[in-house]
Amino acid sequence: MSKRELIDIRTPNKDVVASFIYSWARQKDMSILEQRVVLRIIERASMKLKGVKIRDYMCQLDLGLKNVTLTMPASAVLFNTKMKHKDIEQALYNLRSRTFEYKDNERYTVCGFINNATYVYGTGEITVEVDNKIWRVLTDFSEGFRRFELNKALALPTSYSLQFYMVLSGQERPFQLMIDDLKSWLGIAPDKYKKGGKDRVDHIEDRILRPVKKLLDENCPYTFTYEKIRANPNNGKSVAVGFKFYPVYQDKYRDQELEKTRLTALTSVGFMAPKAVNYMKQQMGIPLKSIQPHKSLINKAAQLLPDFIGTLADIQGRRRKEDGSFMGIGWVIQAIKGEVEEAEKQPSLYKEWEKDK
Repeated sequence: MSKRELIDIRTPNKDVVASFIYSWARQKDMSILEQRVVLRIIERASMKLKGVKIRDYMCQLDLGLKNVTLTMPASAVLFNTKMKHKDIEQALYNLRSRTFEYKDNERYTVCGFINNATYVYGTGEITVEVDNKIWRVLTDFSEGFRRFELNKALALPTSYSLQFYMVLSGQERPFQLMIDDLKSWLGIAPDKYKKGGKDRVDHIEDRILRPVKKLLDENCPYTFTYEKIRANPNNGKSVAVGFKFYPVYQDKYRDQELEKTRLTALTSVGFMAPKAVNYMKQQMGIPLKSIQPHKSLINKAAQLLPDFIGTLADIQGRRRKEDGSFMGIGWVIQAIKGEVEEAEKQPSLYKEWEKDK
């Protein structure tokens, strides 16, 4: 299988959550099979978070998980690959040997990902005992969190693409990494991609950034563009010392059922509203935090207006100023209110909406 092809995942898709701390942690050069085992651990942690409003707990959450043993079929991490027993054995051995480091202003901690592991040949079962400190890392939301589609992450064929996808998911602002920081984050040896003591930026682009970008461009709801950071910003030919990344959202690759469920949970709006909220976010450039205070109005508009998306498209056209800029959120909300008020003047439609609430 080509390193640019995604694997077909047959297990149910879901959104999972990992802490910002883990997503940005400086990783060792882990194999993709090791990464998938960790993804299944993240899935287990996310299952314990069901019903928890994470944004209300931007701190450490105690899941009550202590050295939990997870058992899964080998197919949960292998899928339709042609790996042999020795590949699984090696991945478990490596993961057992790896450590995870993290620190804050108060402490430094180093721990293992798993304490022990077993692979049973006859049944194909993999059992791992997860270090209790890893649960704490995965649910430490003091610096934020990342929510991403599990199946998209599991299907990515390279460790680099997985790490980029996790960090980019939900990211709205550009971020930058100096070359040394980029290597450290991806688990690349400091002296790799160097010649004569100088970084071969063209090699980093050709062997890491461009292949990762192509994978995400063609398969994932989040991808990126980038530009080089020059030692002399005023000289376009000066040496590149880092990269600035610009997140790009691709709605066509998002699991729409998961998005509908997520938006419904976040905004408490009706069945039709998630698509409208998504339109307001992606096409109108209105952040979700600006939409949430008006969820009752959005809910009513979704119920009363037969083509709410079409109405929003019309409002988007009308909000453009002569200089090309757009009227703000307040103007948009007033425009929606006007449409709702007009719809409410039709007693039969409004009566049906009230009856079904």
